[in-house]
Amino acid sequence: MKTDDRYGQQVSPQAIRKNMFWNVAGSVGFIGAQWLMTILIVRLAGYTEAGYLSLGLSLTNVFTNIAYFCIRNYQVSDTADRYSADIYVTHRMLAAFSAFLLYALFVLCNGYSVYVTVFLLAFMLYRLHEAVVDVFHGIDQRAWHLDVAGQSFLMRGILTLAAFFLVEKLTGNLILTSIAMLVFAYGILLVFDLPRARSYQTFSLRFDRGALRSLTGECFPLFLYALCLNAVVPIPRYVLEKLAGSEVLGYYSSVAIPASVIQLLSSYIFTTFTGLFAEYAAKGERKKFQTLFWKLAAGVSGLVVLSLAGCMLLGEWALVLLFTESIRPYAYLLTPTVLCCGVIALIWFVGTVLTVLRDRMGLFTGAAAGTVTAAFVSWPCIRAWGVDGVNAALFLSSAVTLVLFFCRYAVCIKRL
Repeated sequence: MKTDDRYGQQVSPQAIRKNMFWNVAGSVGFIGAQWLMTILIVRLAGYTEAGYLSLGLSLTNVFTNIAYFCIRNYQVSDTADRYSADIYVTHRMLAAFSAFLLYALFVLCNGYSVYVTVFLLAFMLYRLHEAVVDVFHGIDQRAWHLDVAGQSFLMRGILTLAAFFLVEKLTGNLILTSIAMLVFAYGILLVFDLPRARSYQTFSLRFDRGALRSLTGECFPLFLYALCLNAVVPIPRYVLEKLAGSEVLGYYSSVAIPASVIQLLSSYIFTTFTGLFAEYAAKGERKKFQTLFWKLAAGVSGLVVLSLAGCMLLGEWALVLLFTESIRPYAYLLTPTVLCCGVIALIWFVGTVLTVLRDRMGLFTGAAAGTVTAAFVSWPCIRAWGVDGVNAALFLSSAVTLVLFFCRYAVCIKRL
C-alpha cells in the first residue's frame, strides 16, 4: 500500500548523484569503522580479546544472513506493491528474532566460557541492528532517499567506533563495549532512521500469516542464492588453512582485505539504481533497461580495470605500509585477488538485476553451480599451486556463476 506519491516520481540526475554519493560515502565510512575496530582491539586489549572479536564477527556474519533473508532487493523492486511496508518490516523483525534464537542456541551448545558467551550474545544484538535498519533503508531507497541511509551509516560508524575505543580502553571488557555500541546504534535507529522512513511511508507491525508466509516463500530461493554465493569465498580459504596452515591463510586474508573494497564500492554504486531498474521493468521499457544495464556493467568493469592498474603501480607499497615488511613476499597476490573480486562484483550486479527480473531459480542455479565448482576445484588447485591456487579456484568458480547469470539475463530480458 503506497502512502507517498514520491514512490512514482520522476527522478532527476542530481537526485541520483546525491543518492549515490551519500550511499557510497556512508557505507564506506561504516565498514571502515568496523575494520578499524579489528586493528584497535589488538592495541587496546591484546591478541586474546582480538581473537574473541574475530570469533564474534565470523559467527555473526553467518547468522545475520538469516535476519536479512535476502529481501532488500526484492523489497526495493516491488513496484506493484505486492507486499506492504508493514509486511516487510514485520518479516524482518521476525527473521531477526529467529536469527538471534538460532545463534544463541549455537553459542550455548559450544561450551564457551561465561565471559565469551555473554560477549557473543551481546555482540549479536549489536550486529542485528544492521538488519533491522536495512528494511528502513529499503523504504528510503524506494522514495529515492538513500542520502538518509548514507547519513545513518556515517553517524553509526563514527559513534560506535568512538564507543568501542573509549569503553574498551577504559574497561578492557568486550561485553561492556558491545553494550555501549548497541546503545548508540539502536539510538540512531530510533531517533533518525525510523522517523525518516515513516515520513516516506507509514507502517506498523502487522502479523498477517498469509502474507508473511507468501513473502518467505517468494524470497526463500533468494536466501538460498545468498547462502551459496557467500560460500564460494570461504571454501578455498578453508582448504588453504587445512593444507598450508593458519599463518599462510592469515597472509592471504590480509592481502584480500584491501582487494575486497572493489566489491563494496561497486555494489554501493549499482544498488542506487535498483529502483530505476524496477521502474523500467514494470513499464516494459526494455531498451532503457538494457542501456542502464550495460552502462553500469561498463562502470563496474572500468572500476576493476582502474583497480588493477593501481595494484600494479602501488599495491606492494600500500600493503607493506599497512601490514609491515612481513607481507611483502605475498604482495604479488593482490593483483589476481583484485581480479577475482572484480568478477564477484559483476556477479553481485547481475544478481541484483536478475532479482529485479524475478528470476529466482536462475539466481539459485547460478550460485549453486559456483559453490559446487569451488568445492571440486579448490583442493586440486591449492595442492598444485599452493596459495596461488586460492585465486585460481575462486576465479574458476566465480566465472561459472557469472556466465550462467549472463545467460539467464539474456533469456529474461527477451521476456520484458
